[in-house]
Amino acid sequence: MNNDIEHMLATAADDTDRPLNTDVDDLLIRARRSVRRTRIATVSTAVLTTAAIVGGVATWSATRPESQEPAGTPTGQTITIDVATGRIIDNETGKTVVPAPPASPLSDAEVLRRCIRYDNGYQHFQHAHPGKTLDNAGPVDARWKVVVKSGDQSVLNALLLSPDKSVVSSCTMSSPTKPDSFARTSAANFTTRTQYRNPQTVQDGLRVPVSGVTRVLVDIAGESSPREALVGTDGYTSLGHPSKDAKLITLNRIRGYDSSGKKVYDETPKPFAAPPRTVDPSVTVKTAKPVTPVVVLTKDPETGKPLAPPPPVSPLTDEQVTTRCEGVDEIYFKDLDKGGVNTDDAVIKAAGPVSRAWQVALKTGTGDKLTALLISPDQRVYAWCHMLTPTAKGAYDYTRGAVQANGKFAHSFDFAMVPEGVAQIVVDLPNGPARALLSNGYFIWGLTGGNSGLKNVRVRGFDAQGKQIYSQKLQLDVDFD
Repeated sequence: MNNDIEHMLATAADDTDRPLNTDVDDLLIRARRSVRRTRIATVSTAVLTTAAIVGGVATWSATRPESQEPAGTPTGQTITIDVATGRIIDNETGKTVVPAPPASPLSDAEVLRRCIRYDNGYQHFQHAHPGKTLDNAGPVDARWKVVVKSGDQSVLNALLLSPDKSVVSSCTMSSPTKPDSFARTSAANFTTRTQYRNPQTVQDGLRVPVSGVTRVLVDIAGESSPREALVGTDGYTSLGHPSKDAKLITLNRIRGYDSSGKKVYDETPKPFAAPPRTVDPSVTVKTAKPVTPVVVLTKDPETGKPLAPPPPVSPLTDEQVTTRCEGVDEIYFKDLDKGGVNTDDAVIKAAGPVSRAWQVALKTGTGDKLTALLISPDQRVYAWCHMLTPTAKGAYDYTRGAVQANGKFAHSFDFAMVPEGVAQIVVDLPNGPARALLSNGYFIWGLTGGNSGLKNVRVRGFDAQGKQIYSQKLQLDVDFD
């Protein structure tokens, strides 16, 4: 699994055009899409101060000579506040700033009381992976610090900081008993949200990594006026609770001002550029040659127990499969040319969007449920598409992977490649051994590769005569059927 697993729920609601859902499994499925979007990190601190307003209209400007300005601090700018309305004018553009979301009237103790019970991501991971830790901060409890909180007596969006300051959790609720999303991510990765142009959700929040910031203005792609963020302690800020139709936002600029109105922070997020891949362009996917079984196994050769049948081949045509998967692929690629999250692998980028030219290598499912593995025309990229409804408006999971130097795909939790010489595969599951579905050199043993609650499974491969020639344990992902 991605080594930044603590980010699993940090953008758990990043379902473009989808309503939020409080079901933990659905949140996890969204998080697995989001976890692939993590980036490099830095750490610093910030201090909350209070702005002073003098007279009817306060004009904030630099009061210290430029020669005394700290090294690297941006040139001072002014913002104007109308005391009667509380509205801020951005003097750089003359535009009126969208007001900050309201601070929550709830006490910190009440915020923690409401959020503690919904730390589902941590608890779910602990249950599925006994002996492992999601991070070193432990579950949210009364020792965590509420660094910023927005909302009213019912609606809540809060950021919580662990006692060791290593993890930030976001808690978003539509009512005292209705959570919308619960997230946890490393404090270092949280800080990087101001540095890279990665789409995120409104409730994710930000951290301005300089001291003395009391007001923060955020320019968002597609919006004509800047927004003011609610500033809490330690430099953490919130844009509030998302609306029902909330979509991903992309930050164009973040500015921070101190109590005198001096601009002390000005960040323009830049596209993330990962080191270029070095895989030989001539390397394509190398799948095992198909082997037709002569002896078809119906019982486990080790125990004699009956083998559960393999998952069914989806009744959908290949064209129907690619049409469905194109919908989620479009979401995956929508920010590709804008410095979005999917530009970190040139091999994946070169394959382009899913189309009918892609090979449907594997497909399973019944009714509206579908899991498919698609291979790009250049034979260098796979797209794994899992959908519970006919369109991307419903629950789905999606990922891509690129060929390695050996012509194989990196280890996947969602499917696997058939080993050489194997004609049949048996997977040991809690309910007993089951046959896997083999197709075009790939195999899968359920609607998804990872089954909820399983830490790992044993995979056994048999040759055409039913002789075992392969045995391997696979670590699993948290998933749902």
